[in-house]
Amino acid sequence: MQWVITFVAVVAGLILSLAVAVITEELIFGRLMAMFFYRPAVRSAMAPKNESQR
Repeated sequence: MQWVITFVAVVAGLILSLAVAVITEELIFGRLMAMFFYRPAVRSAMAPKNESQR
């Protein structure tokens, strides 16, 4: 039973360490989450071309 408690404590420590690292990075740089959730604009194939070319 003691190894279960030790395992849970180690996993909780790793998760807490990761959370603090992500929050610190967001406060300093602010780009980590934007990298994961950024969707580049997709140009539509049906978009009208420049009006001066008609």
